[in-house]
Amino acid sequence: MKYIVIKGAKSAGKAATIREVCTRLKPDAVKRIYISESGSVAAENVQSAKITEGNFVVTVRKKNILIVSASPTEQKKRITSIMESVSKLNIRPDFAIVSMCGLEKLKDFSTSKELESYGKCIYETKIWRIPSYTFNLTDEWNRRVSYLTAITLHNL
Repeated sequence: MKYIVIKGAKSAGKAATIREVCTRLKPDAVKRIYISESGSVAAENVQSAKITEGNFVVTVRKKNILIVSASPTEQKKRITSIMESVSKLNIRPDFAIVSMCGLEKLKDFSTSKELESYGKCIYETKIWRIPSYTFNLTDEWNRRVSYLTAITLHNL
């Protein structure tokens, strides 16, 4: 599995960036993945506009893309746990877009190292908050989202 890592502070706009990338990918299907504290897993079909913080699997060109739009440390779930949960649903991701805190301060969290056992990182970026109420109209926003969308489509 190939994957992209998007690093940034808690309010840097990781989830908004990933939501816009997913919208531009024009997915055929979107499933929200629910993981309970007890370890049970469920999936619900949702519209791409409903992609917020959390875990999703989007289908584009008959390929499954795992979306982790809330960083594992914010969810207090290791990426290994998220991957195992998706496997329980008999879904095999072909690609992943994973958000990550710039500094993982929680004990036993090492998202980058854990991801290495699942595949190859093809792109890693660090993003900062765009200081504008109309951030989605800025050139910086458009460049950021367009580049991530292009990389994703090229690697499917």
